[in-house]
Amino acid sequence: MASAQCNPDQSHSQAQANHSVSKVEDAIQRACESAQHKREQNSGFLHQTGEQMMHMAQDAVDGVKNTFGIGTKNNK
Repeated sequence: MASAQCNPDQSHSQAQANHSVSKVEDAIQRACESAQHKREQNSGFLHQTGEQMMHMAQDAVDGVKNTFGIGTKNNK
């Protein structure tokens, strides 16, 4: 039966491995947070751009209506 003894080299190697795993986990967490932040920024940008496009389209429709005299409320 194998003995469950640890020598100092194994303990040091295990500590280094644990430290490396911890650093990788931290890096993954930061990357996830950064990706979420970028997603939120992009969503806001797309929403703002969509609103601008809707306003431009409405202005174009109003311009055409006014050109043909159907956009005014005083059509008598």
